[in-house]
Amino acid sequence: MRVNYDEIAHLYDAQPYRTRAADSELLAFAAGRQSGNLAVLDVGCGTGNQLIANRNALPQAWCVGLDRSLGMLREARRKAPQVAWVQADGVALPFPANSFDFVYSQFAFHHFEDKVGMLREAYRVLRARGKFVLHNSCPHESDDWLYYEYFPEARVVDLNDFWSPDAIVGSMKKLRFVDVEAAYRHVHWEQDMAAWLDILRRRDTCSQLQAISDPAYRAGIERLERDVADPNMPRSRADHLCLITISGKVSRPAV
Repeated sequence: MRVNYDEIAHLYDAQPYRTRAADSELLAFAAGRQSGNLAVLDVGCGTGNQLIANRNALPQAWCVGLDRSLGMLREARRKAPQVAWVQADGVALPFPANSFDFVYSQFAFHHFEDKVGMLREAYRVLRARGKFVLHNSCPHESDDWLYYEYFPEARVVDLNDFWSPDAIVGSMKKLRFVDVEAAYRHVHWEQDMAAWLDILRRRDTCSQLQAISDPAYRAGIERLERDVADPNMPRSRADHLCLITISGKVSRPAV
């Protein structure tokens, strides 16, 4: 596995960037429904932050969170025992066909070895007029992300683990998803280099750091330490990351 989440589950929510707002794709989908409560599945839910935010926004929805890591699910259950938390693999969903109206996976798709199998399972468990949404970062459009500058091995690993948006879209269309769309969001900000170094000294804060070799991680940290200590280097630098949202709908007749 790219990351052993059982080992870091108790640390996960203490990392930066773990707060979540309700998914705008889900809110828009719910607003367009004429009647009935939604059944929502989060594939690769981790400690449940996204699903809990979604449930708070849609309290009548039936929400299920699924993850391979029992440690992550224990953290999720502690925060929201009323949600159904299920330990299983995303490529073998333990649900009957036509079980959910909305299935999503947020920043988890690169962890699935059988990516076509995961997409196929999402299609299978969706009801007629259901929707699948995948959120992730896009290394193919993030050449200037500072992580890749200081840890170049991370980009090599990511380009192997992350499918290109075109590959995902093509696979979804072959699986008979319709209205498949890909939307890019380019996020730009100023990175405080000293503050960033403090974050990176905790290797568990980013899966990119855990996926690379120990020498590659140490080399990146040592280089960043030198830059932060150098009075001639800028205290902050421009940073950029591309995020991708890919969605598709199910068009088969209602059961």
